[in-house]
Amino acid sequence: MANSSGSAKIARRYARALALLCDERGDAEAVRAALGKVVATLNATPDAVAFLTNPTLPHEPRKALLATLLTELAVTGTAEAFAKLVLDNGRIGELPAVLAEFAAIQDARSGRADAQLTSAVALDAAAVTRVAAAIKRLIGKDVQVTTAVDPELLGGVVVRVGNTVWDSSVRNHLNRLHNQLVTD
Repeated sequence: MANSSGSAKIARRYARALALLCDERGDAEAVRAALGKVVATLNATPDAVAFLTNPTLPHEPRKALLATLLTELAVTGTAEAFAKLVLDNGRIGELPAVLAEFAAIQDARSGRADAQLTSAVALDAAAVTRVAAAIKRLIGKDVQVTTAVDPELLGGVVVRVGNTVWDSSVRNHLNRLHNQLVTD
């Protein structure tokens, strides 16, 4: 489910429309969670995505597959109607980008931010809490941290919040040292 510049604009439009609808209905968190389940399932089943996004196939079987998926995931209400609308408009492939934009809108409104914390080894809960508190002090927002492990970092951490990256990994320090030695 790739995303080009034009697709990003479309995703923003759909996300804004969904945010307005959720404002009226007061169900933004439930919609975000439900669409998150749909996107996770689609990301795990590329064959389903290929089927749903294939415009040469008849619409009814694609609609039936999405309805089955939504039923299996217990997705109802606004999220169900929105997913069906996106399929009907031939934009189901944009759903991950729409969800990301929608989440960004909701996070901005609530003063919350998502942070990706990558370390060379798995961090214990206390370390993650300390990093989350440090990020909160830096950006002034509540932070939801997701963690990942990348042994190639060798040590240290890399934190990404939106488009901002703080890289204190050993790999980054070694790369900078290498670049200084090469240019000197």
